[in-house]
Amino acid sequence: MERPGNISQKKGTFLTFRSLLIALLFFLPIALPGLFGWLNGLLAVPIFLLLQTAAHERRAGEQMRNGLLLAGLASLVLGRIAMFLFTLTMLPLGYSLHLSSNRRQSPAETGMNGIITLGCTWLLFWAVYGTIAGINPYLALLGNMDAFMEQVVTVYRTNADLPAEVLYNLELIIAGIRELLPKILPGLLAGMVLATVSMNMVFSNALLRRLAPEKATWPPYGEWRLPDKVVWLLIFASALLLVGKGGVNNIGLSLVFISGVLYFFQGIAVVIHVLNRWNIPRAFRFLLYVFLVFQRYGMLLVAFVGVADTWADFRKLDHEDKTE
Repeated sequence: MERPGNISQKKGTFLTFRSLLIALLFFLPIALPGLFGWLNGLLAVPIFLLLQTAAHERRAGEQMRNGLLLAGLASLVLGRIAMFLFTLTMLPLGYSLHLSSNRRQSPAETGMNGIITLGCTWLLFWAVYGTIAGINPYLALLGNMDAFMEQVVTVYRTNADLPAEVLYNLELIIAGIRELLPKILPGLLAGMVLATVSMNMVFSNALLRRLAPEKATWPPYGEWRLPDKVVWLLIFASALLLVGKGGVNNIGLSLVFISGVLYFFQGIAVVIHVLNRWNIPRAFRFLLYVFLVFQRYGMLLVAFVGVADTWADFRKLDHEDKTE
């Protein structure tokens, strides 16, 4: 007969440090959305790290399950179970990254798998949510964004200190945005999927290389590069934008935005590679990243660098591939 102590040891403790960490990371954006809402977009990272660093995948699954049960119960107490269900949409992405890493797929292949996984997961989630709520989530989002713009205009109009000329220009800008949003919303949503997958891959890789470098299968982010043929997407999108009209022009606009997101992440990789090569201090790097992200044309410049790297090969990765 097996002793109770042995059974307990085999089953393990219900709440381990890893389980509690998963519970905390999934509960924080629900409990304090104003402060930790941004965590929603990075929840595939702890799932990936848990699976990659665990001695046994089954044990990692149990720790994940226990942590999520705890976060779910706490969300239920707060009456925010719908928000908790949305955080669960990041689980398939974390598992997809784990599978791709175990198969030693390249960052480009991993990213494609992640985009398909997250895109399908979000489509399924919003389809089910829309059916239960009796709404069209796409039209509801568009309506909410338009209502928000209207509120912004109203706030500006009530500001008596605002000069009439400035108010007029602001109204023109916001009217232009309200007209543009329905045309580019599909591209914005697709770009959101691309950006979410890319950020989760970048942070997952960086943390894994620090915590368990022997299990990292992707090169440092500074060496990541899109396949050269992706540039044809940008060329095709630009052609649609230049010669197309109406709906065709809108499709071109969305594809240009999607290409811009892809090449922005490649441009950031080029910047990081160059800063590493020049051994730039971390404080200066941080200031440069903030400048590039928040400066008006910074992100456009980074995307342009990413496109130019397709032909210029600033990092000489083609040369390194040939010499290996």
